[in-house]
Order: sequence, then C-alpha cells, then structure tokens
Amino acid sequence: MGWRDAWRLSEAPYTEIAFQAIYALRQGNLPSSTPEDELASKARRRVTQSKLMVSFVLGLVGIGTILFLSPRVEMALGGGLPRGLYIAGVLDGVLVLELALVWWTGLQILPTFLGSSSLTLLETMPVDERTLDRVAAVLVFRLFDAPALTCLIVTPIVVGWALSSPLAGFAMFLGVVAVVSVAIALALLTGRFFVRRIQGARGGGNQSLVRWSYLLLWAIPAFAMYGFVTFSGQYFALVQQLWYYGPAPAFTAFVLSFPFPFALLSASAPTLHGAAPTTTVDPLFGLFGAAAYLEGVGVLLLWLVQAPRRLVRSTPEAGGSARVGDLKLFPSSASVAILVKDLRTASRTPGYAFLILLPLLDAVAIGFWTVVNPTNGNTFNLGIAAVTTAALLATFFGPAFFAIEVMGYSYARTLPLPDRTVLIGKVLMVAIIYTIASGLVLGLTLIRFFDPWLFLAFILAEFPAVVAASFLELGLLFREARRRGLPIVNLYSGAWIATLVAIPGVIVAAIPLGVFELLRAGSPLVTFPSMGALALLELGVAALFAIGRTGRGSL
Repeated sequence: MGWRDAWRLSEAPYTEIAFQAIYALRQGNLPSSTPEDELASKARRRVTQSKLMVSFVLGLVGIGTILFLSPRVEMALGGGLPRGLYIAGVLDGVLVLELALVWWTGLQILPTFLGSSSLTLLETMPVDERTLDRVAAVLVFRLFDAPALTCLIVTPIVVGWALSSPLAGFAMFLGVVAVVSVAIALALLTGRFFVRRIQGARGGGNQSLVRWSYLLLWAIPAFAMYGFVTFSGQYFALVQQLWYYGPAPAFTAFVLSFPFPFALLSASAPTLHGAAPTTTVDPLFGLFGAAAYLEGVGVLLLWLVQAPRRLVRSTPEAGGSARVGDLKLFPSSASVAILVKDLRTASRTPGYAFLILLPLLDAVAIGFWTVVNPTNGNTFNLGIAAVTTAALLATFFGPAFFAIEVMGYSYARTLPLPDRTVLIGKVLMVAIIYTIASGLVLGLTLIRFFDPWLFLAFILAEFPAVVAASFLELGLLFREARRRGLPIVNLYSGAWIATLVAIPGVIVAAIPLGVFELLRAGSPLVTFPSMGALALLELGVAALFAIGRTGRGSL
C-alpha cells in the first residue's frame, strides 16, 4: 500500500482523535446533546477551526516581516547594524517564532493523539507494518497541516517579495522546512514524555513539583514568542553588541546557531535590482550552515515517518508506590477545594497550565528587565505595564478555567455542590494569578526602584476590576448554560463562546486602567481613589449579576 492508501486509512483514527479532543468522554465529560449523526462532523469542524486560528497567527507572523523590514522600523531597532545583518536578524526571529508556535501547538494536541489509542483497531487488521507507519505519520501531519502549510507558503512569499529576491524566498522556504520538521519532532518527544511521566503521575508534594517544573519548561516556547516581540529592541542590541564588541568565537557561534544560517542565506541572496545588502558576514557561513542543517533535517524526516507509531505503541509508565501511607484528610471550604482541584488538574494538562503560567512568566520577564535595564526613568512604567498585562491576561483566560470541569465533572456532579461555590472557586483562581504576578514584578522592581507605595496602590486599585471581570465572564457562561439547558462543560466545548464572553471581561478590567492614564498627571491622592472607586463599583454590579445567574443546584 502507498501513501494514498495510508491517507484513506487515516480517516477513521483522525475522526476518533478529533472526537476525543473535543468531547473528552474518556475524561468523564457528559455526552453532548448534539444528534449522534452530527457528533463526528462537528468534532472535525472544531478541530479545523482550532488549526485555522493557529494558522491565522502564523500568517500574521509571516506578514509582519514586512513591517520589521521597513526603513522606519529598521532605524528604530537596527541601530548601527549593516542592513544585511539586520535583515538576517529579523528573518532569524521569524523562524524562531514559527518554531516556537508550531512546537507549542503540537504540545497541546499530541497528548490527545498519543493517549487516544486511535491506531489500536488498525493494528488488528491485515495491514503491513510499513503502511501502519505511514498511517501514523499521516495522522501527525494532519494535526499540523494547516499551520505547517501556512508557514511554508506565506513566509517565503512575503520574504521574497519584501526583499525583491526569489532566491531569498527559496532560502527562507528551506529554513521553514527545517523549522517545521524540528518543531514537530520536539512536540512528539516532549508530548510522549508528558503522557508517560506527567499525565498519569501520582499526587503528592514532590510529584506536583516535578509536574509544574516540567510544565514551566513547556510554557517557555509560547512565552518566547511573546518575549521576542516585546523585547525585540534588546534582541537587536544583543546582535549589535556581539558584532561590535563580542569575541569572534561568540559571534561565530551565534551566526551558526539554528536557524540563523537560513536567515543569513536569505539576506545574502541577490535581488532583482542588483547585489544583496551588505551583511559583513561571509555568505559561506549561511551556505554551509544551512547545508549541514538540511542534511540533519533529511535524517529527521525519515525518523518522523516511523516515530509516531513507535511512540503510540510504547507502554506508558505507571506510577506506583511500594507502600500506601496512612490516609489523611484535610477539610477545607468547598470553594477552596474547587481551587485546589483546578490546580491539580492544570498540573496534568499543558493547556490549562499555560493559562496560569503565562501571566506569571510575563511578570518575571518584565520585572527582571527592570532589574538589568540601565535606565532608571522607565522602571515604574515597566512595573505598571506588568500589572496591566497580568490583569488583562488573567481576565482574558478566565473563562478557560471552566473547561477544567471536563476533568472534574465525573465526580463533582454527584456532590451537592452549588453553582455559586464553583463560581467563587474560579474567581479565586483568577484573583490569585493576578496577585502573584503583580507581587513578582513588585518584588523585582524594588531592587532597582525602591518606591513601592505607588505601585502597591496601583495593584490594589486594579484588583477589584480583575475580580469584577471574572464575575462578569462566569456569570455570562452560567446564563448561556441556563438558556440552552446544558452543563457548563458541554457549553465550553464551543470555544467561540468562551472567547466572546472574555471580551466584556477585558473591557471591564481595562476601564480603570484607562482612568489611571487619564488622571496620571494629577495627584496620586485623586488618581488612585478614583480608579479604585470605579473598580469597586464594577465589582458590586458584576458580583450581583453573576450570583443572580447561579442557583443552589449542581452543575
């Protein structure tokens, strides 16, 4: 059987993966109210929507190359770098962003593929081993198809057009092939490690520390995308520092590091109008470096044909203990129990862990930059930016914490658990994320800028607005669930609903921030009380709205 037969045989397992990814019945979720004959097609549509959303972001990354290559942006970021070296730096950044985003996308979807047993039925059929390997490889490709094709088509075309050089576009195409291949391989390896070591791990303090440490590394690719855009000026300053003053071996290592040779090769390609821009770096570095990496990519592609099936068939490691200790119960309030359950669930689910870690990582990055930044005048501005970002991120991702109920609903629905209790537990999660993120950046900025009172006042004044936004979003979810007669968990299987209810929450959190900007030039005795009073008013209205939408019945 050939690749066409492998594609045909992949239809049934692909549908199974989509079904488990959307409805998660094996994790305790209730069956959807959708008619049975529409379940499979609806699951496939929603998986396609998710891939198209990622593709849209990747398309923006590729098209954004034009902005970074414009003379005005080059003047602001490039400093004294030769134009060719600046172009290579931009293209290297684009490739790194695509690597991070494709890898992170795979981290979210591959645990479902690896844990779905989607190939089990095919293993029992009279299908040869080579075809089964190809079916598994096709399944992995279908999970990445739209994002990968977006990178392979959009980025080379944009680069070739922006630099007026078809050769530059072709060199960039080779770089994208290498980047996508490496990203998929990384996603497979790290995804399998997660399924074996993390997802089914036992509880306990030590095990929780291991899980969160791993998930922290898991969140780094996504955070790298945000950090590169935020601190792009510092990235080019580093390139300039290495070029002007750094030791020659350090600069050579930077130029040869993956995927810079492909970027250098694109920047060194002749244009339709004449010679390529000056890079001051021998183009042979790009040529030989890219050739070496492409040889490794060829080996990697051969591995990717066989690896997915081997990883699916490998036996998961079962966590166990030689002896069971005495059972100890620690009673707590129901809302706190909901919070603890969510944290434990997030530690076993990369997507939910990312929602918690991103605001915290953002606060650490901005606070750390405040410490190392030689300019003292903008430290307070950076601190305010951190609080603002933490508030908006925590608010925007707030509705996503209801999806965690997919994991907990299998036992929570049997308890006399009021909706109001669940709502308060979710609000506590958002409030704690905001508080910890703000506290992290406050502690770091105190090292360089010891004036905590204004910053602390800003944190406290914005806090009621963040809580109000959470109440509003969750209240809207309850209202929609009551209107449609659905459990919250099935309601959330339509991701568009969660996105829509996040928009008014972000607006509520942003209004006091806007008031602060309008009154910032005035006295703090007026600015912060005005901001805090408005936030408290929002909290009162939102809390009444949300509590009015919850009852004493269970989810």
